[in-house]
Amino acid sequence: MENIPYNAITYQQSEKLRRKTERKKFKLWIEHMSGGLLIYTMFLFAGVIGFEILQMIIIAITSGSREAYNEQIKKLEETATETAGGMIIGVIMGCIFMSLFFIKRLKITEIAAPHRKMKPFTLLTAMGAIMVCQFIFSYIIEFIEYGFNLIGLTTQEGIDSSTAGSTTISMMLYAGFVGSMAEELIYRGFVMHTIHKNGCGKICAILVSSLLFGVMHANLTQTIFTMFLGVVFAYIAMEYGLLWSFFLHVYNNFIIGDMVVYIDKNISETLATIINLVLIISGGITVLIALIVKRKKIFAYIRENRSPAKHYGWIFSTITTIVFIILNCLMMLLTIKKLDT
Repeated sequence: MENIPYNAITYQQSEKLRRKTERKKFKLWIEHMSGGLLIYTMFLFAGVIGFEILQMIIIAITSGSREAYNEQIKKLEETATETAGGMIIGVIMGCIFMSLFFIKRLKITEIAAPHRKMKPFTLLTAMGAIMVCQFIFSYIIEFIEYGFNLIGLTTQEGIDSSTAGSTTISMMLYAGFVGSMAEELIYRGFVMHTIHKNGCGKICAILVSSLLFGVMHANLTQTIFTMFLGVVFAYIAMEYGLLWSFFLHVYNNFIIGDMVVYIDKNISETLATIINLVLIISGGITVLIALIVKRKKIFAYIRENRSPAKHYGWIFSTITTIVFIILNCLMMLLTIKKLDT
C-alpha cells in the first residue's frame, strides 16, 4: 500500500475543518437572518390582532346595547380586510425590532448607503421591467386559475386581493408607502445584505431575497409576481441603493396598483385599454433595447457575481429558513378555495 505523506494528511484534515467551519459560520448568519424574519412576521400578526382587539374593546365601551354591539362587530368583520391600521402598527414594530436585532451585524446606514449614481435610462428600464412583470402576471394568474378550476378549486380570493387596489386611505398608505418602505428595509436591506456580506455573490443575494420576499406575501398568484418583481427591486437596491428600490416599490404599489387602477375604473374601457397598452408597450420596448444594448454587460455581471451551488443548499437547509417558507406556504393554502358549481 502506498504511503501517504504526513503533510498531505494534515492538509486534507485542515481543509475539511476549514470547509466545516465555513459552512457552520455561513449557516449561523442565515439562521440569524431567517429567525429575525420569523419574529418580524409575528410582529405583523400581533399588530393586526392587537388592533382588532382594541377596536372590539372600543365598540364594547361605546355601543351602549347588545344589539348595537353585534351590529358594529359585524361591520368590523366585513371591513377587516379593507383597513390597514393593524398592519401599519405591525410593520413599524417589526422594523424597530429588526433594526435592533441586526444592530451589531448590519446598521441601517450601511444597508441604505447609495452605491452607484442612477442614470435616467437605467431607471426607465427598471420601470419598464415592472410594467412587463405586470403584463406577464395578468396572463399567469389566468393560467393558474384555469388549472385550479380543472380540479374543482379556485384562487380567485387571492387574485382579487392582489389586483383590486386600495379601497381605504389606511390601505393606500400601507400598500403604497409604509409597507413598501418596510419591505425594502427588511428584504433588500437586512436579508439581501446579510446573504451578500456572508460571502455569497450578488446574484445569490438577489435571487434568494426575492424568493423570500415573494413567499412572504402568502398568496399563490401574488407570490409568483412578487418574486420576479423582487429581482428588479433587489438589483436596483444592490447597485444603486435602497432609496431607488423604495421609489420603484412606490411606483408599482401606489402609481400602478392604486392610481392607474383608480383611473381605469373612472374612465371608459376603451381609454383604459389604450393607457395600459401604452404603458406596457413603452415599458417592453425600453427593456428590449436595454437587453440588446447591455447584453454583454448583463452576461459579465452574472459571471462575475454568481455563487457556487453549495451556498443555495446551505441557505435552504437552515431550520429557520425552512420554517419561514413552510409557514407562509400554509398561509398561502388558505387563499385556495373550493370552486362553487
